[in-house]
Amino acid sequence: MHAAWTPPPRRQEGVAGAAADMPQARHPGPPVLDQAFDAGSLFRLRAAVAAHAAALGAGEAAYDVVLIAHELSSNAVRHGGGTGRLHLWSDADRIMCRVTDSGPGLADGAGRGDDLPSPQVPGGRGLWIVRRLAAVRVVTGASGTTITAAIPIPSGANRGGPAPAHDRNGRN
Repeated sequence: MHAAWTPPPRRQEGVAGAAADMPQARHPGPPVLDQAFDAGSLFRLRAAVAAHAAALGAGEAAYDVVLIAHELSSNAVRHGGGTGRLHLWSDADRIMCRVTDSGPGLADGAGRGDDLPSPQVPGGRGLWIVRRLAAVRVVTGASGTTITAAIPIPSGANRGGPAPAHDRNGRN
């Protein structure tokens, strides 16, 4: 008999209270990355996010930044009208990733992604993954959705180091 698997909790180190003090509508100064995207440009978006996350000093957290950006942008393509815009910037000891789309909005934006969907349900894990890696603010309505994720930068991160040259499986 196999032991029951328990999903990991939301990440807490470095993010406690981060959702409460995340910027509501504007970010300080210009973003280091401001890029529109659609289904055909998601690969280029991931590469740009990886390079900019490294330049912002994400260190090993660059992998989380890329995963979060990909999950949010692919959700915007799939559920939010087919296109979106990503902003990336730093804010003290965290990297902020904001994705905006012009889709129909989420029925339960505040609670979406809190619970892991049943294994029998296809999809529905993107925002759940994002909420495990970052503090998240969701603003949604009939004219679209904006999701901002605050990804903590580890205190020992090599700020300004080189961009990751490969993914966690060693592929380019």
